[in-house]
Amino acid sequence: MTINKENLKKLNALYVEDDDSIRKELSGMLSNFFGKTYTACDGKDGLEQYLKNQNEINVIISDINMPYLNGTEMVKKIREVNKTVPVIFTTAYSDTQFLSDAIKLKVYEYIIKPIDIRALLVVLDELATILYQNELINNQNSELEKYKDVIDTNNIVIKTDENLKIVYVNELFCHTTEFSKDELIGKDLKYLRHKDTDSKIYDDIYESINLNKPWKGRIKNITKEGGSYISDTYIITTLNDNQEVTGTLCVQNDITEELNKKREIQKALIKDKGDIFIKSKEGSAEQTVTINNLKHDIKDLKSKIKSLQTQRDKSLYKIENLYKENKQLKSELNYQKSIQQKNKLDSTYSLKASKENADLKIKVKKLNVKLEDTIEHYEKKCRQLEVNSQMEIEDLEQELHDIKTKLGKIDNAEMMSQKIEYWKEKAKAEAKKVESLEKEIMRSADRSLINKIFSLTKK
Repeated sequence: MTINKENLKKLNALYVEDDDSIRKELSGMLSNFFGKTYTACDGKDGLEQYLKNQNEINVIISDINMPYLNGTEMVKKIREVNKTVPVIFTTAYSDTQFLSDAIKLKVYEYIIKPIDIRALLVVLDELATILYQNELINNQNSELEKYKDVIDTNNIVIKTDENLKIVYVNELFCHTTEFSKDELIGKDLKYLRHKDTDSKIYDDIYESINLNKPWKGRIKNITKEGGSYISDTYIITTLNDNQEVTGTLCVQNDITEELNKKREIQKALIKDKGDIFIKSKEGSAEQTVTINNLKHDIKDLKSKIKSLQTQRDKSLYKIENLYKENKQLKSELNYQKSIQQKNKLDSTYSLKASKENADLKIKVKKLNVKLEDTIEHYEKKCRQLEVNSQMEIEDLEQELHDIKTKLGKIDNAEMMSQKIEYWKEKAKAEAKKVESLEKEIMRSADRSLINKIFSLTKK
């Protein structure tokens, strides 16, 4: 014998027995199987216990012959409160009158005393299984009711009999079509067909229902005032216990507003495309002028860059000559110093050399001043050229940005943008070359001269 203890543990039992020894022994055994076991010593106590804990008690096991209230009298009063709670009688009697009362009270089973524990557990196991299955069914029915409510609230629902005669419509259907329920009960489902809907669609629906198959599609339906609504429709058959078709359930989702919005959007898109085409034609001349202006600006930029390159080359050439002249003067000065040391004893010559040396120093000093002025002049000129170039580049970038905004999505604008980017990068590269030139001047000039220039700058 296999007992499903999990199902029994989900139940709570009320055990009523006036014999103390039997009640203690059997209640102790029952407590091992049930979730909770309530006990009572007679019919009156059993009734009070049940009324007090009726929401917890799932099954009643009771003796028949008890004081105050016997088993049948107790169950009669319980039936006034709960007509379905299962009852199992334990009795030493098996007269016809008891069986008749048990049937009238819808007693689930009775066990002859002395109680056969195995037989009682088998009965309890069967009862627990039935109660568990009923609970599952009730839960499923509850879930189905929730789904039904959701569908009924958000969708149009139409029910028909097996001949596709309408037997029910929900409130949303009446609100959408302005038909009342009484106006449609008994009408054929095809009564709702709009003249624009092909009659073959309804022939297909009727054929699917006859074959017990679902049907899904889009239908245009009529309203009471001659209007229409379009719905995505799903129709299924309803069956009885013998799997025979008893009718249909038609669920519709009104998509009229959605389709109208799509049409409006399509019309707007078509209109926008036409406007864009017209504007593109009107703007083609303006675009041509703009592109030509860009070409002219690029040409001017090329000329300016070329002019900057020429000025840079001239500056480099002059600086290079000054560097060579400075180097030559240094060599002459060193040479004169060596002659002065060799001819130190010759005072006459020494005086002459000193005079020549002084003259050379004056000349070198003048050349150094000239070199400093020249370097400073060309440094300023290079910086000015760099600033002017950067300002011109920024102006051209702003002008290019404005033109891009006007041109929008024109492909030629992207091409011109790439050209402007190229010349902009090239101009920046030239500016970097000028900066490198300044650094080269600083590196190539005499260290003492550089120190002197910076010391003068600080003063």
